Amino acid sequence: MTDDLLRATVSVRGVIHNADGHILVVQRSTDQDWELPGGRLSRDESPRQGLRREIHEETGLDVEVAEIVKANSWVNTADEGRFAVHYDCGQTDGSIELSDEHVDSKWVRPEKTEQLLCEPQIAAVHIAMTESAAGSRAIDRSSLASN
Repeated sequence: MTDDLLRATVSVRGVIHNADGHILVVQRSTDQDWELPGGRLSRDESPRQGLRREIHEETGLDVEVAEIVKANSWVNTADEGRFAVHYDCGQTDGSIELSDEHVDSKWVRPEKTEQLLCEPQIAAVHIAMTESAAGSRAIDRSSLASN
């Protein structure tokens, strides 16, 4: 047994797809990078509640949260532990109203995310869309390796 355990901030992200099969990506105001909507989980909320809250705060959208499609952990450049869980989500209603955290948003074809997102988020999109097309909602338990 090891005493060197990861202590991490937990974040939740949504792979939100619309009826046309496009994925919602948002552009951060801090560094202009693109990401899947979501954010840090509060201590007093379940992951699904936190994801719904974060997506609503960031985009104004209400979503249906399905299954986990990917999880990953890493240590950032400030030597802080991070753990992210990505969920498959469907848009239920509403139009996008961005918070101050983001400067832009767009619905893109899943293959376009490869040019915009980081590798773990690209993998989450791929898994969500593959399982959606196959009618499966299986959980990817192989994605816990650090980046």
